[in-house]
Amino acid sequence: MSWLPFSPDLLALVFAALFLGGVVKGTVGVGLPLVGVSLLGSFLNPKLAVVLVTLPVVVANIWQCVRSGVAVEALRRFWPLVLPFVFFTWAGAQLLASMRTDLLLGVLGLIVVCFSLLTLAQPNIRLKPRYESVAGPGVGILAGLLNGVSTVNGPPLIMYLVALGLRKENFVGSYGLIALAGSMPLVFSYIGVGLMGTTEFGASALALVPVLIGVFVGEQLRKQIDADLFRKVLLIVLIVLGLNLIRRALG
Repeated sequence: MSWLPFSPDLLALVFAALFLGGVVKGTVGVGLPLVGVSLLGSFLNPKLAVVLVTLPVVVANIWQCVRSGVAVEALRRFWPLVLPFVFFTWAGAQLLASMRTDLLLGVLGLIVVCFSLLTLAQPNIRLKPRYESVAGPGVGILAGLLNGVSTVNGPPLIMYLVALGLRKENFVGSYGLIALAGSMPLVFSYIGVGLMGTTEFGASALALVPVLIGVFVGEQLRKQIDADLFRKVLLIVLIVLGLNLIRRALG
């Protein structure tokens, strides 16, 4: 399997990491790049880990956006966030192309650990809708840079949407729409800066298989397990993964 961008003996680990990312996405509606990149970055070049999850992120966000039924309403409300999010996704991709591997590992690790600790603390932050016109573009800039560098846009977007107090259906649909708007440019940006060639594109397309299987399994799990317990266990695991990425960056 010389066409793979990684050694064949890692295939099972790659499949497992992508499958688990899909399970989390199907169970809680978010977290595919956060979990997938964290796991893959533990044994692959972090730039390759980011590229591998790109196409699965696009397809998963299309699925989530279409199923929500609130895409048009979300676009009307959040376009001031979406526009800078898309532009700074492109800017972040330019940074990724020239970023040192150890620096990227450290950035990924810090994102994962800080977001997981903050989510575990469950701060009761509320943002009044009248401040959206100011806060939205700022969140879009930060999320876009993180998205382009790592495909991990969840931390600022999730905290922002939670602070607005959106109902469950609107939260899932709005996040899906915003994430979709940022994931589409990723493919073209990574191709443009030379991170995604034919080999990487093919591997990312094949990554759809374990991810979509995982999403289906996660959707079934969501009906049977305690969502709060699952979330806490997941966040603790992510903290350990994030600390390991930081260790690799410093080592």
